[in-house]
Amino acid sequence: MTTHILIVGRGPSGTLAANRLRLAYDGDGVEITVVDRSGPARDPEIELLTAIGLYGPGTLRAPEHRDLRDGIRPRHAEAVTLAPDREEATLTDGTALAYDILVVATGAPPPAQPRTGFAARAGLCDSRGYVVVDPHTQRSPARPRVFALGGATRLPTGRVAQAETLVRQVRAVLADAAGAAPNGDRWSAAGPA
Repeated sequence: MTTHILIVGRGPSGTLAANRLRLAYDGDGVEITVVDRSGPARDPEIELLTAIGLYGPGTLRAPEHRDLRDGIRPRHAEAVTLAPDREEATLTDGTALAYDILVVATGAPPPAQPRTGFAARAGLCDSRGYVVVDPHTQRSPARPRVFALGGATRLPTGRVAQAETLVRQVRAVLADAAGAAPNGDRWSAAGPA
């Protein structure tokens, strides 16, 4: 049985989360899809280094947080609706993507329109448009299979720490669903037991 992890947002936080999850689940029956309307994040420094020949074929590889690892499926579309009860997101091209785990990494909400994003319309956000998550687990209190990180949240920790927490918590949720705990540990909504 394949487990589907859907990450919405391909900025630095979404890309880092996808790469860390791919490392954690390399060859373990987990399919990771990253959806973003604009494709890969553009980094002017990396573009300059590519132009002068430091990055590119046969040269240095771009940093992990700027490039998706093999085995991660990118989708160039925008998530427009979310049906958490059905665990499904619908994209602008009409595709419905079912997920077992959803990770919202869409960046900070626009200040003028905080309640316009797909997560806000699904009732996952506060009045300012940030996804509401437990600060220790990054899980939605209302939807235990929905996580968020980066600018989509109001978490005080950095991107790398959030990605590490995300991987631990996703492993815990999926292990609980399979009836076994990861590495012999038992995790709860507040962290390790």
